[in-house]
Amino acid sequence: MNLLEKLINKKKFIPLNQFINIALYDKKLGYYQNKKIFGREGDFITSPLVSSIFSEMISLWIISYWIYIKKPRRINILELGPGNGLMIRQIINSIKKIKTFNAKLTVYLHEKSEKLIKIQRKNLNKFENIIWIKNISRINQDSTIIVANEFFDAFPIKQFFKEKNNWYEQCITFENNNKKKITYYKNKINNNFLKKYSKFFNINKSKVIEYPIDIEDYLNSISNIIKKNNGIFLMFDYGYSNDIGKNTIRAIKKHRNVDLLKEYINCDITFDINFNIFKNIFKENNIQNIGTVSQNFFLQRLGIIERADQIIKNQDVISSKNLILSINKLLNPKEMGHTFHALAFSKKNCKFNLGFI
Repeated sequence: MNLLEKLINKKKFIPLNQFINIALYDKKLGYYQNKKIFGREGDFITSPLVSSIFSEMISLWIISYWIYIKKPRRINILELGPGNGLMIRQIINSIKKIKTFNAKLTVYLHEKSEKLIKIQRKNLNKFENIIWIKNISRINQDSTIIVANEFFDAFPIKQFFKEKNNWYEQCITFENNNKKKITYYKNKINNNFLKKYSKFFNINKSKVIEYPIDIEDYLNSISNIIKKNNGIFLMFDYGYSNDIGKNTIRAIKKHRNVDLLKEYINCDITFDINFNIFKNIFKENNIQNIGTVSQNFFLQRLGIIERADQIIKNQDVISSKNLILSINKLLNPKEMGHTFHALAFSKKNCKFNLGFI
């Protein structure tokens, strides 16, 4: 009997967030523990896998911030959810090519999946000063740049929905006591229970609310790092900024949406982030949002087109064509260009922003 069966047998149903946590992270069932995830052969592709030029642009932004804070001799990069380690490897390689950068660089990686940590260690075995941490607060006191690409969309979420002025929590149970088939179960809740989400959502106008659990703990920890370590936080993800909640949860397998309940141990489970949650929690911590822009805007402002032109001059026709296709995928509004957003957060009165270079 697996963990999912034990919990449902004991409680008759479990909340959606608990189900997602098992489906993604359980050592026996978990998607991130057992499946081939990334790339064209996997279930989804991320921007660093599309082209290393994406990570190169982040490197330029990192160096610009290092210059802005007057070139400290020691600096940290903390990446949240490094995936297969490709993005941070590309970032380090790009930074090493910048001759004017002379600081000692320490890289901290925060990863939950033991399988992915093994892959990261293999892909980063040529680099020094790389430290894996479970608690992001346990880093040194040097100036710290925090980066995250598609990290928060993998958080287990609570989902609530309204029917005829009553609110229910989305839960999971067995269908007709058949332990081989699961189904949704709506658990009626007291409407007052949702008051704690009212600072993020308009409860009266929303019909669905999705809230990633553990988000406040993470953002509080990030806020402390920003304050104590002269830090800054840059994230990329898909989402929206609105106080009207949406039903966005979906399952992805082989780059297509699939039935979550049928494929839950063989697919990625994700959702669109409501960026208002981030802005609100950071504001409560006296941290300012210094930019919320499309991925297209961020990359173009940092000179991705000009950099691509430089690279193409020294490439053959096939390589140049592949690079052009990759740039199009990163920038095209119908691809990743407007689907993904870049957000940055810093201390109050910081003049650095997403377009600074």
